[in-house]
Amino acid sequence: MRSIRRIGSLLLILVMVFQMFGCAKGSDTTSGSNSVSEDNTSEAVIELTMWTMHTTEAMINTLNEQVAAFEKENPDIKINIETLTYDVVYQRMMAGMNTDTMPNIFNGIEGHIAFMQSQDALVDVSELIEEKGGRAAFIEKYLDWVSKNDMVYAIPDWALYQGVWYRKDLFEENNIEIPTTWEELREAAAKLTQDTDGDGQTDIYGMSIPMDRNMVAQQTYSQFLYSNGVNIFNPETGEYEFGEKKEQAIEALEAMIAIYNESSPQGSVNWSWTDFRTALAKGEIAMTNEWGAVVAIAQEQNPEMLENLSVFPFPGQDASTVNENASFGGAYYMAIGKSSDEKVEASKKFVNYLFETDNVAERANSRPVYALPALKEAFDSGTYQNNEMVKMFNEELEIIFDNIIPYAERSGFEAGLSNSAGQIESSNLMGDAIQNVVLNGWTASEAVDYMDEKMQEIIIESKEMK
Repeated sequence: MRSIRRIGSLLLILVMVFQMFGCAKGSDTTSGSNSVSEDNTSEAVIELTMWTMHTTEAMINTLNEQVAAFEKENPDIKINIETLTYDVVYQRMMAGMNTDTMPNIFNGIEGHIAFMQSQDALVDVSELIEEKGGRAAFIEKYLDWVSKNDMVYAIPDWALYQGVWYRKDLFEENNIEIPTTWEELREAAAKLTQDTDGDGQTDIYGMSIPMDRNMVAQQTYSQFLYSNGVNIFNPETGEYEFGEKKEQAIEALEAMIAIYNESSPQGSVNWSWTDFRTALAKGEIAMTNEWGAVVAIAQEQNPEMLENLSVFPFPGQDASTVNENASFGGAYYMAIGKSSDEKVEASKKFVNYLFETDNVAERANSRPVYALPALKEAFDSGTYQNNEMVKMFNEELEIIFDNIIPYAERSGFEAGLSNSAGQIESSNLMGDAIQNVVLNGWTASEAVDYMDEKMQEIIIESKEMK
């Protein structure tokens, strides 16, 4: 286990840091050069800080426009936006807890919500959900992942999913049927790995297996785990069950690595989201397990590719598991941080505005097909349905809603909001183990044993072991 001791030490330090800030609360501070001091006059401006993971130009522009419109209607409230990226968000949150500078509104994913809730930094937003029509007004699965003890700690904004995005033209040219099993997927990937100009170099790889240690490797592996019936927690009982299914977890990792070795670019061991999306958009790979963000990249970089792109559900381990087991998914949420009553009420007012039907649809349209409105009426709205890319990929959206989203699960959140799930994700323990298989000669069995050991440590430390 060549580097296991060093990695294990780092993971234990991270878990201890998570626990250090258990007494911290949400931010009650303001930021920005134009801050206005609060006083007791009717002209006082309430300043709120919003952290968001929206980083593309279209996403930020749309959010800024909505903030400006809200501030025009509510001149007594000012919103200061800070954008964060995935490589720094957990460090930023830990620093914020330590310095009492957490945001009033947070826009992020399940793991982020779990971390903030574990530090008692979020308010229950159940009343806001009721105002929108209750749980039935949303794709309910995404509410399950942020619910705990009859409280809901975030509102799902975007419904995310993972399917295999692929080149229809290459499938047709090579007479390949949509794979429904791991073996069929492996065979299709091998057949699509081609030297198209006869120079002895691979020009198109059949399938990328991206394994960047920061979240991406865990997401890629989770598709294989779920398709082989492996959860971290039992969805019904909440009991830790990964350790009882290590044999299936080893099978999943071996199947994933086999496709990597045969049909994926060697450098994809370090690929993150932009890398494999760009490779598919440019025609360098034939398929990849992906969130649909390739559509916007192809629209920008290679519009001719758009007509060749489509999606299918991730195959089962064998034919008997097709549409029987879970599929890896996720969501973007809006959460409200604990603060003064005045700031919490102002934050609720702003979040309510963000969840007006057309506002939800407009934000989703800033990343079409990748971001699906979790609010059902926003998905059905003319604002969303009349988007050019939404209309172009209407058939794909039907596949996504009929055959992928109903099976969506999130690693560690199978039984609901879990503090340890956020720590498992942020520690990148799966990414470290998987990269050690590819780069340092670990066996799949060694990697799975390592994952099991480290996850149990985190779950026990979080007092969530059942």
